[in-house]
Amino acid sequence: MSREQILEHIVAYARSHGQYDISLLRDGFELMHLHRMIEQLSEENLADRGINLRLVEILECLYHHPAGVMTPADLSDEVNLSRSAMTSALDSLEKLGYAQRRPHPCDRRMFEVSLTDTGRSFTAELLPDRYAKFIRIMKETGEEERTLLLRTYRKIFKVLQTELAK
Repeated sequence: MSREQILEHIVAYARSHGQYDISLLRDGFELMHLHRMIEQLSEENLADRGINLRLVEILECLYHHPAGVMTPADLSDEVNLSRSAMTSALDSLEKLGYAQRRPHPCDRRMFEVSLTDTGRSFTAELLPDRYAKFIRIMKETGEEERTLLLRTYRKIFKVLQTELAK
């Protein structure tokens, strides 16, 4: 069954309940689908380097941090990952030889994370291409479009926070 056929079943279900605005429902599903497709393209672009978007975000945080060292909790907060997902991500970065965990110098219960020399070199090579791609992509939209898109995403995020807190 195609995505469009599934959407038609969703619409039929919504119509049978008579309480949903079908155009809003369709737009919402389209927005989610496009978001996933954009994320998937980004992941596919990184796959040949043996890395994913979350790992890039972690490397980027460590690379740009003034001290070059962060705790797993701080990294979790910065890239919006759960603590357990961060542990798994750091395991992956250690296996790749890009990051290392060491006991925290002031608190024996904690660790600090930093880039290895290999991780710093890999990130230094990766980031210019990452930023150039961002700029090429953003150039395809006008400033007004970008402003509207950002405002819209921020509004959706706030509404989701409220709705999911209920």
